[in-house]
Amino acid sequence: MCGILGGWTQTRLPREAIEGALDRLRHRGPDHSGVFQDGPAFLGMRRLAIIDLEGGHQPLFNEDGSVSVVFNGEIYNYRELAAQLKKQGHHFQTESDTEVLVHLYEQRGDDMTKELRGMFAFALWDGRKRRLFLARDRFGKKPLYYTRIKDGGFLFASELKALKPLAALLGEQWKIRGQAIYDYLSLCIVPQPDTVYDGVWMLPPAGSLAFNGENVRQGRYWQLDFSPKTNMPYEEVLERTRSLVGEAVRLRLRSDVPLGVFLSGGLDSSVVAYEAAKHAGDALQTFTVSMGREELDETQLARKTARRLGVKNVVLPIQVCPLDELQFLVRNYDQPFADSSAIPSYAISKLAAKHLKVVLNGDGGDELFAGYRRYLAASRLESLKWLPQAAFSALAVTLTSLAGARRSKLGFLARFARGMALGPSGRYLAWTTDMLRESDKRLCWKGGPARATELWLEQWWRPELNGLDQQLHTDRNVILLSALLVKMDMATMAASLEARSPLLDHALAEFAATLPMEYLLHHGRTKAVLRDAYRGKIPDEVVDGAKRGFEIPLVSWLKNNLRELLSDTVGSREARVRDYLEGSFVQDVLAGKTMQDRNWGYITYALLVLELWLREEA
Repeated sequence: MCGILGGWTQTRLPREAIEGALDRLRHRGPDHSGVFQDGPAFLGMRRLAIIDLEGGHQPLFNEDGSVSVVFNGEIYNYRELAAQLKKQGHHFQTESDTEVLVHLYEQRGDDMTKELRGMFAFALWDGRKRRLFLARDRFGKKPLYYTRIKDGGFLFASELKALKPLAALLGEQWKIRGQAIYDYLSLCIVPQPDTVYDGVWMLPPAGSLAFNGENVRQGRYWQLDFSPKTNMPYEEVLERTRSLVGEAVRLRLRSDVPLGVFLSGGLDSSVVAYEAAKHAGDALQTFTVSMGREELDETQLARKTARRLGVKNVVLPIQVCPLDELQFLVRNYDQPFADSSAIPSYAISKLAAKHLKVVLNGDGGDELFAGYRRYLAASRLESLKWLPQAAFSALAVTLTSLAGARRSKLGFLARFARGMALGPSGRYLAWTTDMLRESDKRLCWKGGPARATELWLEQWWRPELNGLDQQLHTDRNVILLSALLVKMDMATMAASLEARSPLLDHALAEFAATLPMEYLLHHGRTKAVLRDAYRGKIPDEVVDGAKRGFEIPLVSWLKNNLRELLSDTVGSREARVRDYLEGSFVQDVLAGKTMQDRNWGYITYALLVLELWLREEA
């Protein structure tokens, strides 16, 4: 696991400038750093040593030094690939998974990416062909930003904080994209592949990029296919699911440093812990968060799972200082990011990093196996589309007035009805983030011309998909990509901890995409395949338990711990958010005069994060 950067510039950058930018990535790789320059091209990295601790220092080279690489992530099938490459005549100098990349490039060229199983962002320099080749993993677990320089050059880095000073050295001054702020107010994140800055992008998931000193050529090497659907009997599906999950976990146990599992009271992490325990036995350590609030605590259920599996369980009591943690995360994330669970995610990562360097988690189970209630709603689309939208709109108003909380059953039904009264894009937003609606934004927006976020979402609509597959497809390309995976990567890397997500193995995902709706939501249950596949192997309370999020007392924090900060920043007449939103609207939100029927806490927190980020940017 590393932080990487590099590029090709018309002016050769001083080594000390490259090393200065690398220092901004030290949290991603505290163990080692390296720089390679070949004329105007350069590669740099900061390393968190996981595989081949002494021999895996980067950049790494092929036999004659003509191909070099810097790499962030893990290639889980590196042993199998190395064995094949050795048979084909390649000579290895290390036992590192990184070295596989240079030899595989020699053998397969740009098609090398199709052979990789893992999470990665890497850059190869081909000295003979004088070209850079970059690639990112299939789901976008590892970040990779890039920009073009006005003189024709090209720069890339794992984080914007490392990319920005190099661009500035070459005379580039980044400008904030008003459209990014507009989309953030709907989604709580800046959606990829765009960023908050003009002219700066992220390489898309399953994306590759080649630069020859003049032109950028992008490609895509993988796409998830939802058809044809399997006709495999349900029991065989369960067996196949266990087999694929087991293989994904087994591969991700490869490590030369201590490794454990984040274990909550939920299904996904329990499944990962079960499969890990089959291989690691009682040597496996699991880690559980204790939030200190009974309604948010899952320690008893996690301990029961650990006892059932015969593995160690360490409870990590989180003592969060919301004020300090929030301000640190705003600086660390580089872009506005309003998922408040980033705070406890960073807190647990800091504590876990005292015990180990690698942790497995359950990310992706919901997006592969339909774990959210909105997937039940999406499955009803076809059967209810004959009803007039006006009827759903009226029902939404009634249910909203009766619902005590957004996550209550009535709250869910109110959001379902409101979504059914909207078009596909509006429905998606209502069922996922439920932040500022388009009508609200148009009334209060003053940040310049902006297209509706709903129009951006239309790129993900695939008319051949049913309602459930469409929801799954969009979630993977929006919420999973730009919120959940960003949160996990940034939170763990800030603590110099590597996180691995077995349930986002691409072979497992390819199988899950072929499962028909009646399997995924078997007998009207979310995540039915995963539940039934592991029934009897982990506690029934986990198998049959309701979906649990990584909750924090957000509203309480905003009204207490963060109240003064909120008043001094967002509540100030000099607030920078007023460059984008009408001041009267901002004040009404803070006073609770609007949004009372919806997510006051989420919207207020989003404004606070945005204001703090804008002040950092100034």
